[in-house]
Amino acid sequence: MLIALGSIGCLLSWIVFSKKTLRKNPCSIYMMAFHIANFTYIITLLLPSVLSIGYGMTFITYTLGLCRFSIYMAFALDIISPTCLVLASIDRILVTSPNALTRQRSTFRLAYRSTICATLFWMLFHSHSLILMHVIQIALSNFICYTQSPIYLVVISYYSLLKNILIPTLLAGLGLLAIRNIRKIGHNRVVPDTTTTGTINDRGLHSIHSKDRQLVRILLTDIGIYVICVYPQTAINLYQQITQYNTKSFDQTQAEVSIQYLCSFCNYIPYCIGFYSNLIVSKTFRNEMKNIFLCK
Repeated sequence: MLIALGSIGCLLSWIVFSKKTLRKNPCSIYMMAFHIANFTYIITLLLPSVLSIGYGMTFITYTLGLCRFSIYMAFALDIISPTCLVLASIDRILVTSPNALTRQRSTFRLAYRSTICATLFWMLFHSHSLILMHVIQIALSNFICYTQSPIYLVVISYYSLLKNILIPTLLAGLGLLAIRNIRKIGHNRVVPDTTTTGTINDRGLHSIHSKDRQLVRILLTDIGIYVICVYPQTAINLYQQITQYNTKSFDQTQAEVSIQYLCSFCNYIPYCIGFYSNLIVSKTFRNEMKNIFLCK
């Protein structure tokens, strides 16, 4: 159910942000990339995980190529999706800045270039998994996709832990900066320079600010969901790293496994519910969704 809702939601979100009303804003480029990454994550990682755990259908160990590609996509998409949120947060900080020159730095050119460069960087950065992952037989008819290098395993463990600490913290900090800028704009309303722009309708100016506020609200909601859902996984990973050499009872081990499964499930939530949270927090998003269904 989560996979179906998430896949449909990502596709609908992409359609909404690609509509003319929202497409005029550079932030929509980041949000479109965010939902494309989420959709790809659901199909390439979440779906195989559910089939493996729930139905015993493990496809990724059929061939070495499929094993390496699956792990590679898991590593890359797990960081590309929140990176899109980071870039969108920076864009919202620029747009909501009281400084006019800073606001002008939010451009479509910057959005396209930063999204493409960030995606290519993370895809190249995680290319190690295309070499160091192997299909390992652990029983007569049981295979897993794993690494044979203990050093590589340690590096990946600490990398994942560090990522799960830094990315949510960075997103939370950027979100707070955007909120601070919005409050400053509320206290000191920016008045356009009519000597260079001519006569500007005050209603039009309010409309522009309204759309920016709607996008900020959507972004802050996505950030909040991501931070809340990822931090439990970070906490359990940190606990396991600290207690990995401790002697544990059977009951304690089973409890940790259950908590790990619960945290892993929570970790999947941000990739699946963005569309539904957007419907709740944004009137503009709801109106665009209504226009899509009415074929307007």
